[in-house]
Amino acid sequence: MKRAITLFLALTMAIGLVACGNKSVNDGVSSSDDISQSQPPATDKTEFEPVPLGDFYAQDFNGNTITKDIFADYDLTMVNLWTTTCGYCIEEMPVLNELRKEFQDDGVSFNIISVCMDIGSTEELNDANLKKAKEIIEKAGVEYPNLIPDSVLLEGRLNGIQAFPESFFVDSEGNVVSEPYVGAMPKNHWRVTMSNEIEKNAPSGNEE
Repeated sequence: MKRAITLFLALTMAIGLVACGNKSVNDGVSSSDDISQSQPPATDKTEFEPVPLGDFYAQDFNGNTITKDIFADYDLTMVNLWTTTCGYCIEEMPVLNELRKEFQDDGVSFNIISVCMDIGSTEELNDANLKKAKEIIEKAGVEYPNLIPDSVLLEGRLNGIQAFPESFFVDSEGNVVSEPYVGAMPKNHWRVTMSNEIEKNAPSGNEE
């Protein structure tokens, strides 16, 4: 019986780790270009060397300028990359929203922001996809910030990404401090992953 339960949990986890692949996120590809694939999260085999995300000038969906200062108020921020044609991205949005609230209600200095990768950029916006993206986050009840990337982000850390959703973690100074996690994951899996990243990247003054 125990073996059967273990097998069931493993199968459930494998099904949950799925992603959408796009040929080009900047061309507004259709859902016919999406493919489903199982992809395990990155493993922490070696210590990750922090990499600056850059001095970007993105925008939120209301047109407000967003810089790396968005990270300053939190010890750790999860950056979630998604597209309007990725069903798995959209399905996990309520889960991410719930976990963000759960951690913050517990007093954890943790945030989530998302970047929509098929609405163009601050320099060349795809208005139709932006409208669709706004409808998606409203329907999903998303409360965390959603950003429109600028050229600094698109030519830097966000360049060449082919599978969505992809998530990574950023410290309060705007440095990427984790390997990417590719694919949607079940709520409990994300909870454990977030907890591990929070503990691993806790400021030295908060460590026991």
